[in-house]
Amino acid sequence: MNTRSSGSLLLACIGRGDLSVGEPPTDNKGNTFAQVGTTHEYSIWPGSGTSVYACAAAAGGSGHIVSTTKPPNDEVTLSVVEVRGGRFLQDLQWNEVPSGQPLTSASVTTAGPALLVAWWWGDASGAYDKTAVPDNGFSVIDSALSEGWLVQGAVAVRQVSQAGAYHVTWVATPQQGAQLWIAAVSLSA
Repeated sequence: MNTRSSGSLLLACIGRGDLSVGEPPTDNKGNTFAQVGTTHEYSIWPGSGTSVYACAAAAGGSGHIVSTTKPPNDEVTLSVVEVRGGRFLQDLQWNEVPSGQPLTSASVTTAGPALLVAWWWGDASGAYDKTAVPDNGFSVIDSALSEGWLVQGAVAVRQVSQAGAYHVTWVATPQQGAQLWIAAVSLSA
């Protein structure tokens, strides 16, 4: 990807089939990603789960590559979001919702203008293509929803101009549960 040379905050969310190999992502610009919060296992897929990493004041540029380890015969999906003008991570919340219930995230609280970043990580099997559609003004910016042996996920964003508490509800097909992450990143004035 092409990122700003400076002044961005990078968020990386990783879905892994095997959490025992949970290493932070790395990149080709010399940045260090630190885990934020804890890794969470899926209730119905023990040993599999998701985690979030952040890198403030990231060095960037053209040809920016962020990667993570993928052992043979494992499912790994990496989602990276560059928040241009992102000052710091104000809030990060996680919850898991079982199948058959509304896929509503926990709420994040902002102190002012912020970019909200929300991830949906479905818990259905690898059969069938998936959909994941957010509400509440969020727009999907990337997804991995194809049939196959991967951790199906989607990421959506929403920019807010004032302090408040925010959440998102996803509608997914086929019906399934999901792990939901939501982050609020403070933006430069």
